[in-house]
Amino acid sequence: MRRSPLATLLLAALVLPACLPRATTPRPPPSPSLTTVADSLFESVETEGTLASVFMVDAATGAPLYARHEHVRLLPASTMKVVSTSAALSAFGPDYRFRTPVRLEGTQLGNLFLGDLVVEASGDPSLGSWRFPETAVACEQLAEAIHSRGIRQWLGAVRVINADEGPYGLFGPGWAWDDAAYAYSAAPTPFVFRENVVDLSLERPEGHDCKSQPRRPIVVRYSPAFEAPPPVVYLEPNAQRAGVGCVRERVSGRVRCVWRSTAEQCPRKASMRVAIDEPQSLFTSCMEEALAVRGIWRVPAAPQTASVPSLTTSEPLMEFVSPPLSELVKVTNKESLNLYAERLGLRFTRERTGTESYPALRDAMAQELTRRGISSRLLRAADGSGLSRYNVATAQGLVGVIYTSLHEPYGPALLESLPIAGVDGTLANTAASNGAKGLIRAKTGTLSGQKAFVGIAERPNDPEHPRVVFALMLGNIDEQPALTANQVFERFAEAMVSLPLR
Repeated sequence: MRRSPLATLLLAALVLPACLPRATTPRPPPSPSLTTVADSLFESVETEGTLASVFMVDAATGAPLYARHEHVRLLPASTMKVVSTSAALSAFGPDYRFRTPVRLEGTQLGNLFLGDLVVEASGDPSLGSWRFPETAVACEQLAEAIHSRGIRQWLGAVRVINADEGPYGLFGPGWAWDDAAYAYSAAPTPFVFRENVVDLSLERPEGHDCKSQPRRPIVVRYSPAFEAPPPVVYLEPNAQRAGVGCVRERVSGRVRCVWRSTAEQCPRKASMRVAIDEPQSLFTSCMEEALAVRGIWRVPAAPQTASVPSLTTSEPLMEFVSPPLSELVKVTNKESLNLYAERLGLRFTRERTGTESYPALRDAMAQELTRRGISSRLLRAADGSGLSRYNVATAQGLVGVIYTSLHEPYGPALLESLPIAGVDGTLANTAASNGAKGLIRAKTGTLSGQKAFVGIAERPNDPEHPRVVFALMLGNIDEQPALTANQVFERFAEAMVSLPLR
């Protein structure tokens, strides 16, 4: 049958819409997740040659939630303090206190004491420190104890026993020699006083304009005053920025400082803290000053030919007691104090091995990490602070330290010691303007070209994983990156606390 033209047109009108493409509604872009944001972030820094090693687990179960190059070994820097402080807490508990006994050895004749003041080194890193009210007045307390015995004159010396640093020297293996003069690299001697540092102040003579050498010498003062060779000071005008930097001579140990000034800045005074190698001398000077305030005068030790009564007694005088370990750990991690971390690590080592040395520390830490199920391939300690370039760590190993600590009795004390993002410690100025403020607790670590973070993050919108343990390590950081290490951390931190995992 022949179809009419009208019928053909009607049929075409009915069929044509089925042949045409239907209009579609554009799909919304996928919601961001922690995984997508983190992958994009770390890919961007890796295009510059930086290596990002990241690991994150559930704090309750240990289930992995995010991983990227988590087995790669990098320098942990000061995140190594988490290892040494958690080891000390596991061995001694948060309430442990260092005790430093002091006794008088000699004879008292009326108001005259003939003999020595003997201090038994305990390794207390806080003795004489300005950080705690009870430690800042150590010399005054001891002078008062002597005064209360009726002593007004003293013929003898201050002796510190058990203060031999052993055959391995004053500094840790792999420490940079040019750090040795600075306060952050003070030697972790068995006897510590005032954190083994003094304040060095420099003052230009009146009329000196920084453009020429002064006619009169630069005034140099140590505070507290103690007997030491004065530092050699070099003046550098027209520098890029003003400031003071010091190094220690390898052979003599003498400190050499460079005082820089710019065309715009010619400061008349400058100061910094420098490390000392003889805390006993500093303690002796402090004691003499405190005794003099109370009218007690010390005469130097008598010659061997002097007549000294044969009756010599040894009597306890007092005992210095440190703040609890929980407080020492808190200042160690929040302020990243190298001396405290080293002393806590070495004290742990003595508890485990009976000796204090860095070879023994390496073995003791390895045994402690093995107890926690962390192999030496994941984390290997050479010192307690992270100053050593021989430390090796992975993001997985550092996460393991935090995770295992949270499941042991001392866990809350370690957690309380970590800096809080946007609030205090080395994270006080980090993540202060985004959603991570107050929700991240983490130890930071910095060495040249290296940056690391390890801690916990709270996830208030995720009932399944409300708290996570994480480690972020950045190696081979460029000098002028598109994103600084802190900016990378801030973006990752915000993703950890606010975004769904996937």
